[in-house]
Amino acid sequence: MTKRYAILFLIILAAAATVAWATSDQAKDEAQLKQLVQTWDAAFVKGDTATLDRLLAAEFAFVGGPKKAEYLASFKTRPADAVQSAVSTDIQVQVYGDTAVLVGLDTISGQNKGQPQVTKWLYMDVWVKRDGRWQCVKTYSSAAK
Repeated sequence: MTKRYAILFLIILAAAATVAWATSDQAKDEAQLKQLVQTWDAAFVKGDTATLDRLLAAEFAFVGGPKKAEYLASFKTRPADAVQSAVSTDIQVQVYGDTAVLVGLDTISGQNKGQPQVTKWLYMDVWVKRDGRWQCVKTYSSAAK
């Protein structure tokens, strides 16, 4: 009888360790994804297409909008002062294995024809983890009210 309890105890201990390990990995993924959103914001402000190219998967596209190549090309014609800051807030992350869905609010400040402009965008991104690194495959954004 004691041997059964010892085996049962080891099984319970192993299960608890597995749950703790999975929770720890999920928390790491959530933190990493939030950091990647901040990296995207910073690259967007700087027009850093090399960083954006790494963050976005080859098949990346906006829902109803440009694909990756068009998005990256748009930075070549953007006026220098068009974007002065981009800050994502209220970021929520849900991880499903090697796929994640993020939602948040992006506040973009800049100039439009010499006049200050602030726009707010609600967004939803879909990220996938390939070869140990996260990339965004799809995003949808809509003007926040």
